[in-house]
Amino acid sequence: MIKKYLAILLLATVVLGSCKKETRDLRTIEDQQIQAFIKTNNLTGFTKDSSGFYYQILDEGNGAALQNSDFIYYLKDIKDLNGNDLKPNGALTQTGKTSSYLSEYLGYLSKSYRESLLNVKKGGSVRVLVPSYLAYGKDGYGSTIKGNEILDAKLQVINGLNQTEVNDSLITKYKSTLPLAFTRDSSGVYYSIISNGNGTETITTASTLKVAYTGKLFNGVVFDSATANNPLQSTLINLIPGWQETLVKIKKGGKIRILVPAYLGYGGSSYGNIPANTPLDFDIEVVDVTN
Repeated sequence: MIKKYLAILLLATVVLGSCKKETRDLRTIEDQQIQAFIKTNNLTGFTKDSSGFYYQILDEGNGAALQNSDFIYYLKDIKDLNGNDLKPNGALTQTGKTSSYLSEYLGYLSKSYRESLLNVKKGGSVRVLVPSYLAYGKDGYGSTIKGNEILDAKLQVINGLNQTEVNDSLITKYKSTLPLAFTRDSSGVYYSIISNGNGTETITTASTLKVAYTGKLFNGVVFDSATANNPLQSTLINLIPGWQETLVKIKKGGKIRILVPAYLGYGGSSYGNIPANTPLDFDIEVVDVTN
């Protein structure tokens, strides 16, 4: 009988032990996950904020010190802890050389982003590991960010006071990776004439053109193109301002490479596969000109 009761007691202990509830709260669990991520990836230089996020200064920047009242232009690259790109609010992630920028008052950013960026100057960048309770919580965001998702974000503040300075900064950095020499037009477009062409017709904004071209984002993604056998045909005045400013510099048969600031492209609105506030890279050949 004693053995029987001992067996029952042992069974009850095992059952109760197996039913023991998780005693760690979400903050503890996610903090341990972030620490494990840092250790596994041999990351150094992170500081933990008292609210629970971790930040690392990637570049201190060389511009003015940032204030909450500053209206900033910045690049944002967000991933999950597995390295998958996340795109909240439809913003293009800033992986590699992509230069689709965002803009708002620094004080309006979430606490984890805002407090991290206050540690750098304009032109600086930070990496922030954000627990879900300081990000999109248990509900996540749309179909891109799952509930209870920890974010790995990189933020870079562009050193510029306005659209012209910001685009110039992005284009200057991008063109340094290209093998061509560019000239800055007074409009803000950078151009490199590969061939002047040999046509007799002078191109004006009233000219009807047949054009072969390739349009790319700064990360190399092609968003549109046309071939010489099936060219785009349009009056120049109906094309983006960046084209209007530069195609008048060549003739029929001419080839030109242009880097177009966002405000001479599609501005603050998205267009097809082109996100808002995106400078563009075009290779263009004028196949025919009609005046």
